[in-house]
Amino acid sequence: MRRQLAYGKYQQMQVKSADKGNLLLMLYDALIVSLKKAKLQLETDNTDKQEFSDQIFKAREIILELVGALDENANKEITASLQSLYDYFLWQISQSVTEKKSEPLDDVIEHATGLRQAWGQAVQENRAKQPNSQAAQSSNLRSQIGTIKA
Repeated sequence: MRRQLAYGKYQQMQVKSADKGNLLLMLYDALIVSLKKAKLQLETDNTDKQEFSDQIFKAREIILELVGALDENANKEITASLQSLYDYFLWQISQSVTEKKSEPLDDVIEHATGLRQAWGQAVQENRAKQPNSQAAQSSNLRSQIGTIKA
């Protein structure tokens, strides 16, 4: 119990201190985990209906959070595409629930994983371009230490 409480506090701290890019990646990670857990419940002989419902609810909430994070002032074409994709995710999840099949979840997991990888690369590239990024600061600090030693 203590370990769960400590881990929960650690997760809260991670979220509070994360930048927008990391928050987005955390959402995708949580979505993928929830969908995999729900899929596992569907494929298990002793399906825990409550666990399945909890994971589906969590996945839907995450998708709605992703929808809410869309910036309509940004690239309208990308925003519209993501909105359509998130609507598709919600539809596929509903299909999985009503048909009691895991295949629709597989589809959402596959697409969410691809999006997570693409956003992860974009976040990494954006950080590399920013002069105040942690990587840039670390590199700058190493070069300063090198000049001090010389």
